[in-house]
Amino acid sequence: MIYLVCYDISQPKRLRLTAKILEDFGLRVQKSFFQCEMEQKRMERMRDQVLAVVDSEKDYFFIYPLCEDCSRKALTDGTGTLIKLLAFEIL
Repeated sequence: MIYLVCYDISQPKRLRLTAKILEDFGLRVQKSFFQCEMEQKRMERMRDQVLAVVDSEKDYFFIYPLCEDCSRKALTDGTGTLIKLLAFEIL
């Protein structure tokens, strides 16, 4: 499943730590938006790691699941598009 992950972190250190965690799980689309393609268990592990960093009283953290059908219906303008990662082999 594809997840769109976004956040607004008020403190620079937590902001950097959150971005570093998310870089291990997905592709940065914009400064505070990541596109992550993963199974449910991996998403839960990512969420647990981020929640250990964010301050739930000051920060925002959202995970939006995008099913295959929803991904195909996404509206885009300009050069932006959802990135579709395809499996490949290195020979």
